[in-house]
Amino acid sequence: MIPELFRDVRGALRAMIRPAALPLAWISFCAVAVGLAACGGEGASAGDPALQEGTELPSDDLPPGDLSSDDMKADGAWGHATECKAIPELARLVSPRIVVSLNGLTLHLTDPDSGYDKVFAIGPGAINAKQGETTYGESLTYYPILATGGQDFEIRPATTTACKVWWTDKATGEKLPVFAGLPFMSWWGAYGIHGPVDNYRAANGGTLRRGFVSHGCIRMQAADVLEVYARIRGVAKVPVHVQREPERLADGRRVDVADRWFGAECQSDADCPYNGGVCQANAYSARGFCTKSCTSYCPDKVGYPTSYCVADPSDTSTGMCVLKAMSFNDGCRTEDHFVPQTRSRFNSTTSTATVCVPGSPGWVGDHCLADGDCQPGNHCVGAGGEGPGLCTQACGTYCPDQPGFPTTACIDEAALGGPTCLRQCTPASNASECAAGMTCVQRMRNGSSTSTRNVCVPQ
Repeated sequence: MIPELFRDVRGALRAMIRPAALPLAWISFCAVAVGLAACGGEGASAGDPALQEGTELPSDDLPPGDLSSDDMKADGAWGHATECKAIPELARLVSPRIVVSLNGLTLHLTDPDSGYDKVFAIGPGAINAKQGETTYGESLTYYPILATGGQDFEIRPATTTACKVWWTDKATGEKLPVFAGLPFMSWWGAYGIHGPVDNYRAANGGTLRRGFVSHGCIRMQAADVLEVYARIRGVAKVPVHVQREPERLADGRRVDVADRWFGAECQSDADCPYNGGVCQANAYSARGFCTKSCTSYCPDKVGYPTSYCVADPSDTSTGMCVLKAMSFNDGCRTEDHFVPQTRSRFNSTTSTATVCVPGSPGWVGDHCLADGDCQPGNHCVGAGGEGPGLCTQACGTYCPDQPGFPTTACIDEAALGGPTCLRQCTPASNASECAAGMTCVQRMRNGSSTSTRNVCVPQ
């Protein structure tokens, strides 16, 4: 728990940090225990951390089955991994912009000049779960935000390459062609956008697991990273905005890939484009989620967590498909108001699994239906027949923070009964941090006549 006063000082100190001056262990979480990372691209500019070939892939980064034992042997039989992949002939964008959402697992490439607008699936940095570290509870790709005090970066021609092949283990000197001849685009120092790494010997460049899988870099499907490179190569500066929460449009809809799967946010059945796809209401999020009916088993999709058939909470006589809670979706973090719970397989009395089902994370600003949905210290305000309430707590001047969640502020909000803790937000990111039915506005901090905060309040 970090008091807001300490957080303000901490933020000011971060703004003073220059990346090149950071200790070696802090420069990139593409680094593992062996030292400085090099998810890095080729070339660097003044003020950037050194870019070098790196240690982005530790021995435990890939689960069994993603690489065969032969893939990890330095026997020279690399299949297609050492071949530079052809860059597609695509129209280059004039003024490309990129928004990366870590919890949303998306890279959104737009160009206001041409009207180009496309969303790609990503695999960003794994969640750092080591108690006491600066990024505890955060995606490791979030580290540049902590280090610089900002969320805006850029890609330049000097920090990109059309064909990156080799990764070097600094501890052993072993070289593996995990980058598979695909483009590499650095957006901050050794942090880059590159190919999928899993099954890197395949002719297509590999397979993406859409989740928290890297050690800081942003992985993409091979075809996707080729398209992004082809669209932006040669542009002097490509702005890259990185945020923790899912990106949302001005109307509140979540930015996501077109090919959605179980748990994805939706407004209608048409948003769930697979056989039997339906959009079901989530009482906690006040938004819809994609699922399908089932009797005992559900289909799986490559690159996503394993699926599981459980009883539908709105009708326990039927089954619905959900995803298992696995390391690379980090306790259901990627789904709006879903939580890990152990459930029995529908129509079975013997099989159980920990799965992602509708519920509340229970921190300040999360929706709730009752006090029991909120974490200790918080209570549920405003829940009723018209919709969910809000987890919060009374305050005087400051509020606690929780690693991995948006920061909080103490605001005297009459609609919520007086001085209460609210979730801070960023208006420029379309209030992505706010739950449904909330909007991001500026309020005076309680007990202060000069200090203001942007917070999520009921609409």
